[in-house]
Amino acid sequence: MTSVPPPSPPPGSLQSRPELPDGLEPKAPLAEASPSRREGLAAVPAWAPVAAMIAAFVVATIGYLVIGAGIEAAGTNVTTTGPPGLVISATLVQDLALIAAALLFARMWAPGLTPAAFGLRTTRLWPAVGWMAAVMAGFWVLTLIYLSLVGEPQEQELTRDLKEEGSLTALIAYGALLGLAAPLAEEFFFRGFMFSVLAAKWGPWLGALVTGLVFGAVHVAGSPVKTVVVLIILGVGLCLLYWRTGSLLPCIALHALNNSISFAATKSLPPLGFVAVVLGSVAISTGLAALVLRRPRLT
Repeated sequence: MTSVPPPSPPPGSLQSRPELPDGLEPKAPLAEASPSRREGLAAVPAWAPVAAMIAAFVVATIGYLVIGAGIEAAGTNVTTTGPPGLVISATLVQDLALIAAALLFARMWAPGLTPAAFGLRTTRLWPAVGWMAAVMAGFWVLTLIYLSLVGEPQEQELTRDLKEEGSLTALIAYGALLGLAAPLAEEFFFRGFMFSVLAAKWGPWLGALVTGLVFGAVHVAGSPVKTVVVLIILGVGLCLLYWRTGSLLPCIALHALNNSISFAATKSLPPLGFVAVVLGSVAISTGLAALVLRRPRLT
């Protein structure tokens, strides 16, 4: 997986009263009021998202082996971590597999789902911005408290690769993977699919906790345990952001913001480049997701 914890805490502010987007009853929680229940995701069994995730990882592993064999056949030595082309290509296959698995498994129990069933719907801008700031601030506070207790974690494998990478082409590909592909694929699967299903079954708080735990756990291969806990906190926060805004777009934007800040800080980009990478990542990822809103059906 390609989510990374950000390098330093920005300021943020909390709002006390949420506002829900048009079409959601203001007093009902996600498990009762969201389109995931009205449009069919509540019909999906609770075990299905985990089964879909396993299926996606099997496909990604096969893709990794096939791509690696192709690179070796071309005369490039494939080490344990693999060259950038192998890592980037295999991770992109994994992201696409997550989206496809979510659609396939949802269709088994709820055919004809609209984009809104997965959270791809509009929401009010400023309440969404306020909740994004609140979630980001809460994430930083909890992360700082946690790290003050356990100490700084070792660097992620991906962070080390980025620091050592000097190829402009590879860096552009890494940036697109972190700032575009990962926010889109991971938010669609973990918040739009897994959290929607679990929240409809168990309520938003337990659904957010379980989804956050799974979200952190899938990053364990390339991350120290301390970093995995930070990603669990982020995963829970993104679930709550979706719950309060009723839309996946703020989650995609915040995920892209987090990853692009980490990428720009890791490469020590100059201020103008830093701002361009962060704003471009947020704008393009959210814009790509918005293109799907008017599709009549996804499954």
